[in-house]
Amino acid sequence: MSLVTKPPMLDKTGKDILEEMKTLNTLMGIQVGTTVGQVSDLEHIRNYVRSGKADKVFNIGDQIIVPWTDILTGKTYDCPFNICHFGEVELEDGEKVPGMFIQMNYASLYPVMFDAFEAAYVAAQELPAGTYNMTIVSTWSKAEAGTYQFTLTHPVPEGGHICIPQRIADVEISTWKVSTYSSGLSTTPIETVPMTAGNGGTSLGELVLAGNANLNSIQRAAYGYGRWSQSAYRQYMNSAAGIGEWWTPQNPYDRAPDQLATRPGLLSGFGDDFLDIIRPVKVATALNTVTDGNVSENGIEYTFDRFFLPSLEQIYTEPQLAGAEGEAWLYWKRALGLSAPSKHHPNVYDAYKTFAIENHNSAQYVRLRSAFRGSAYYAWYQSSDGYVGIYSACIAYRGAGACVIS
Repeated sequence: MSLVTKPPMLDKTGKDILEEMKTLNTLMGIQVGTTVGQVSDLEHIRNYVRSGKADKVFNIGDQIIVPWTDILTGKTYDCPFNICHFGEVELEDGEKVPGMFIQMNYASLYPVMFDAFEAAYVAAQELPAGTYNMTIVSTWSKAEAGTYQFTLTHPVPEGGHICIPQRIADVEISTWKVSTYSSGLSTTPIETVPMTAGNGGTSLGELVLAGNANLNSIQRAAYGYGRWSQSAYRQYMNSAAGIGEWWTPQNPYDRAPDQLATRPGLLSGFGDDFLDIIRPVKVATALNTVTDGNVSENGIEYTFDRFFLPSLEQIYTEPQLAGAEGEAWLYWKRALGLSAPSKHHPNVYDAYKTFAIENHNSAQYVRLRSAFRGSAYYAWYQSSDGYVGIYSACIAYRGAGACVIS
């Protein structure tokens, strides 16, 4: 009786054939090619990614199509995810594992603010009714340097917010108003009163770009905060909670985005079979240098996200801090057909046009997670025309979110 202790096929060609047979058995009917099609068992994809050999089976540009249901209307859409990149990722416990990066081919159904207008002042204790003033130190477009006063007829409770005029640098001083709120969660003002030139009453401090111990950054208060880790968009993309439940303040000045009152979290539309194959992974984002220069030594902040917006580097366009926000995804390199990263606005690239999930002929503006490093309130985006540019965090755009099967 013979005892075989080694496989009868020892040459490399034979081993490769056996490996391919194992691959096919593992996939169990998953279609591979230009489109991975309607996948019946997502767990098999995850298991193959975990084996470290996903790039032997899947191609960059293959699509995994999963349903996404708008729970407001009950309508279900096919949501294709493009396979964009293969690489090692870090999990929340520090373990490093193989990952397959996938990104939504179409823009999400609803636009959401990257981040809402923040408060200028937070009451450390109840602020009595009376006249107060703030000083704008440097002229910023229509927001002329000077001291401006306002009179409150109702007290602001401890933890309450005072908000300066929204888009203050773009509106006439004659229209300026101050609103007060009981907290960052409140969307109904206690009162709204005129803000006019004058130094009457008690000074609350100086409004400057970087903010200070007394008042928030004038940019963040007037246009929102372009920081991914504290953005409303990050919370929206990573929550399955319902209307009014997916957002919480991330800093004392933070305020609820408008869409909190009308939209559930993005993940509410995906089934558990899809959500089960994606885990939070470490995501790097470069910080702005105006308000966040002292947050980290290297100018980079890390989060762990199940869903995230791509960065400048990941879509293969010129970064502001090279090597900070992840590798360029091969999908975008191939789609652009460039030997070097793309240029920003006004340069236009058809590959950057992203179309609506409900209308594949309607190009949309979609957010990126990268902050514009020269301000506190800008975040990058891809335009409906195909260029990469910056705009205020307070503007609501759609997104083509990414995640990692790991």
